[in-house]
Amino acid sequence: MTKAARWATLGTLLLAACASTVPATQRPSRTAVAASPVPGLSATALPGYVLHASTLDAPSLSADALDGSALEELLGGAGFQTGTERRFTARHRPLTEVVARVLRFTSADGAQTYVSWLGDHGADLMGSLTRVAEAPDLPDAVAFTHGISGCCTKDTFGYFVAWTRGSYAITLQVGGPAAGARSAAPLAHELDTRVSKEV
Repeated sequence: MTKAARWATLGTLLLAACASTVPATQRPSRTAVAASPVPGLSATALPGYVLHASTLDAPSLSADALDGSALEELLGGAGFQTGTERRFTARHRPLTEVVARVLRFTSADGAQTYVSWLGDHGADLMGSLTRVAEAPDLPDAVAFTHGISGCCTKDTFGYFVAWTRGSYAITLQVGGPAAGARSAAPLAHELDTRVSKEV
């Protein structure tokens, strides 16, 4: 082997040794974590429904509040990263609309901060006829129901539940003649199972 060939071989070995010192299982960067997909309710949970999927950011979530700027500030302080909404619609069904949201925060405390805010602002979400309702057996769950006012022919029953799973805040809202804890619970538990796999 010539002197030049020996130096080339040595250089290759040194490069390989340097590369091997980088851990194979580095933690992903914060940017990568924020960009990773957020789990949602499966389309198979509601066959025959039309699915509308969208990504949620702080400004879109702030539309839920009467004081949007205050909610946006709360989300920032709680470490909100990103979220997804999956809205299912169908006519002439016991449930005509199902809206499932999964929001990821930097910590479990952040997710709980948001769910606590929801627990204090049911009327912001569903209107003046909102009242506290029975919640499914889920972590830190809060729930509300909304009745028919009679002043609008398109008014319908509604039920809303929110809970946490690790650093995720999860909400499920159902509307239609059969809206309530009983009809929402199976969907809520299915969604919770899907999110649990990411925790």
